[in-house]
Amino acid sequence: MYSVVVVTHNNTSVLRQCLERLFAHHPDAEVIVVDTGFAGEQAAAEFPKARIIQTENRGYAYAVNRGLEVASRGWVVVINDDVLLEATDLAVLRQALMNEPKAAFAGPTLVTPQGRLQGFGPLYHLNYLALRKPRRVAWISGALMLMPRNVIDVLGGMDERYFFYNEDTEWCLRARRKGYCVLLVSRRVLHLGGASTPDDPRLIAEGYRGGLRLSRDYYPPLHGLHRKVVWLEAWLRARFDRNQTRRQGHRLILDMLKKEDLEATRFF
Repeated sequence: MYSVVVVTHNNTSVLRQCLERLFAHHPDAEVIVVDTGFAGEQAAAEFPKARIIQTENRGYAYAVNRGLEVASRGWVVVINDDVLLEATDLAVLRQALMNEPKAAFAGPTLVTPQGRLQGFGPLYHLNYLALRKPRRVAWISGALMLMPRNVIDVLGGMDERYFFYNEDTEWCLRARRKGYCVLLVSRRVLHLGGASTPDDPRLIAEGYRGGLRLSRDYYPPLHGLHRKVVWLEAWLRARFDRNQTRRQGHRLILDMLKKEDLEATRFF
């Protein structure tokens, strides 16, 4: 029933927890582990039913797409290695999609190990208010997404021009432009969060680069204002932020804006 694409990067212990739960709850699933680091070899030894794809680290979207290329089941799951499923989580998401024929993606309400709702900004938190049945939203997190296989055939995979961050938002916006909707489901799923994310100033710059690409490509009338707001924030943080990593990240953003280059990631 399910093809499950698990993206991992240098995270052996967390990947083990993820796969243990996957195979316990869905022993017949087609599990595809896309490894952009060094965790794949041990996963292959411990979970021989998993298919391991070793690839260079060219970003989350690139890794997801390598998994999608070989996924063969009718329902496709994209999941981070630090998301820990319970037995009926996927069934709840699948039922939400079956009840809404126009839906492309369904995702859960992600919670932290402390039981708090995962933050995606104050505006996104409005989606959680009185959330009892699946709700149409602008986008859902790429940490866990379920979709019918035929949606991928229509939309294509994630946009590989995004290295890290915003690729999930772009995929959802593309789906909505094609007439689909995106569903946020009230089922709470544990996301350890940040387990594969290094403390790297380039990631700060990458997040802003992706956001600026989104406003340029999907909301052109707002793009100019968006650039000015980002420049002002980056200028202030590059000078006054007490955290060195954030200062460095915002200097990279200022350099990116000066060069007017939203195409090149700082990772390669």
